Amino acid sequence: MGWFSRDEPQRPSGPTPGTVEAVGAALVPYVRWLRSLGSQVPGRAMVLCRLIGDHLEDVVSDPSAKLLDVQTLVTLERTASAHVPDTINAYLAARGVSGAQDMLIRQLTTIEGVAASAAKRSIESARDALEIQGAFLEEKFGHG
Repeated sequence: MGWFSRDEPQRPSGPTPGTVEAVGAALVPYVRWLRSLGSQVPGRAMVLCRLIGDHLEDVVSDPSAKLLDVQTLVTLERTASAHVPDTINAYLAARGVSGAQDMLIRQLTTIEGVAASAAKRSIESARDALEIQGAFLEEKFGHG
């Protein structure tokens, strides 16, 4: 079978981006990476990184997270795979600079707020879906 063969379609490796599964797949190396940091990162920053991971785990374990929009899920996936690691790596490169720790904490606080908001939206999406289903049933079957 050659490179340009059409016999069998190519399947992507790993979960489709913008899915709950992709967020979960990004979370595994994120947690492993956090553990590897040790004392290189200030305690408050590590607490924020773990809190971000907790929000991501909340989304992954919530069945209603499948109702989240693709953009939110991509943002959460990128939070674990790029946003937090890029922020920490920038800090590690500049930690001798005055104010670097404060900048790190501010940036991680911003990321944590986004992750917390997405986790909350997941729950709200489930509630909204339940309300819509209830309205449909009321309209269809009504009170007799």
